[in-house]
Amino acid sequence: MDMRMTGFASGMDINQMVSDLMRAERQPMERMEQNQQELILQMDKYREVNREFMQFRDNTFDSVLRRSNMTAQNAVSSNENAVSATASAGAAQGTYTFEDVSLASSTTNVSTERIGVDGADYTATLDEVFGDELAMNNDGEVVFDITTYGPDGEAINGSFSFDPESATLSEVFAEINNSELGIQAYFDTDGGRISLTRTTEGAFNPDDGPEIDFNDSAFLTDNLALNGDEVSGENASFTMNGLAMERSSNSFNIDGLQVNLNSNMENGQATVRVNTDTDQIMETITNFVDEYNEMIGGMDDTVSEEYYRDYAPLTEEQMQAMEEREIEMWNERAESGLLRRDSTINSALNQFRMDFYNPVDAGMDNQTFSQLTEIGITTSSDFQDRGRLEIDETQLRNAIESDSESVYQLFAADGEDENQDQRGIARRLRDTASNAIEQIGNRVGRTDSPGSIQSSTLGRELLQVEDQMSNFERRMQQVEERYWSQFTAMEQAMAQANAQAEQLMSQLGGLQQ
Repeated sequence: MDMRMTGFASGMDINQMVSDLMRAERQPMERMEQNQQELILQMDKYREVNREFMQFRDNTFDSVLRRSNMTAQNAVSSNENAVSATASAGAAQGTYTFEDVSLASSTTNVSTERIGVDGADYTATLDEVFGDELAMNNDGEVVFDITTYGPDGEAINGSFSFDPESATLSEVFAEINNSELGIQAYFDTDGGRISLTRTTEGAFNPDDGPEIDFNDSAFLTDNLALNGDEVSGENASFTMNGLAMERSSNSFNIDGLQVNLNSNMENGQATVRVNTDTDQIMETITNFVDEYNEMIGGMDDTVSEEYYRDYAPLTEEQMQAMEEREIEMWNERAESGLLRRDSTINSALNQFRMDFYNPVDAGMDNQTFSQLTEIGITTSSDFQDRGRLEIDETQLRNAIESDSESVYQLFAADGEDENQDQRGIARRLRDTASNAIEQIGNRVGRTDSPGSIQSSTLGRELLQVEDQMSNFERRMQQVEERYWSQFTAMEQAMAQANAQAEQLMSQLGGLQQ
């Protein structure tokens, strides 16, 4: 680079002159920067739309497409104190009458006398609590085995070993409680007695023997005084719709009906009625419609926003010359209408409306409902609502109570992909949302895949603008160098002329003398 001369000869502010010239030369760069920023804003808007599509699609799967929500059953008992119940979607509707209820009980075994030596400190070691009476093996250890039984009668064995000089009763009971035996050990320090209780009700020993078997362990029988005084657990017994039954627990399932026996009932009866849970199904459908209305409302606003051509995104230099409030108001308009009349979004909105109103052939025998209008869901009569849905709650409730399965299939029927008439409305909507998500992804790429962003339509446009900016910046460097070369040449010429003039004046002065 040649040495730059900055006005020593001409007296001009060359720096300022070059700066002013370059500001004029760089005017096209300002527009390119605005184009770049507008593309970035547009991509962000598309991604926001895609997030809304994805949220609606995913939430649909957990609402009207879930059978447990759309065919929910409600179980109501005439005597909750004795028998209560909850019904799954698969429970048969009808009446279940319970009589002669006897609750299941847990096995217990309680020590028959106070344990330990007189005045024993139960926080001390086993040696100190039991003294010379402590039962130990030949290695001087306290060992014992306990066997319980699982729901299928399988034996559950537990073996325990303790050092009597360091272990305490608390540690012994903690080991029992934390084992897989299903036993709760409790020690009454005031009374000096122990109880062992099964954590589950019922009788499980297939040989009708003890439910808590000590296997002749001397420490348990002699030192802890658990001398086989066991109160065995019993199964629950009851009569349901005239059939005598037994269950090992007070809580059990009968063909989708979860029954809880709460108290013994020798006389009288409790009636459980299973019906469609209309309120829950209503809530599921209402929430789905509300979410749909919110989604298309937001989409309609997006494609209808006013686009302000005179409000391009601000550059950094422009923002430095403006007040904060001015920047905020400008940006509101600069970001408005970037997706106005977008064909992908409009196409999805139109398809959503068709998905709702095309009939559904669920392939059911005696299908009661094939269109939303038949269950009380219609389009708002106000044209400004732009396709939002309204619910006639009375008609919807009647439809659910008359045939909840048909209402469910209206939303969730799973026909062949190529035959949309056989697909439920919610599945159609999910397909339409997925298609829009894919198209928008092709336009802007996916944030979790940088390569897709570069190969997307807007991504390629953004790269082109950035290339133009890089090329333009290189040209500006060349232009600036040219200006400096020209001004430097001018300064050099003027300096040379000034030197010649001074020399001439000097010579003329000599002649005059």
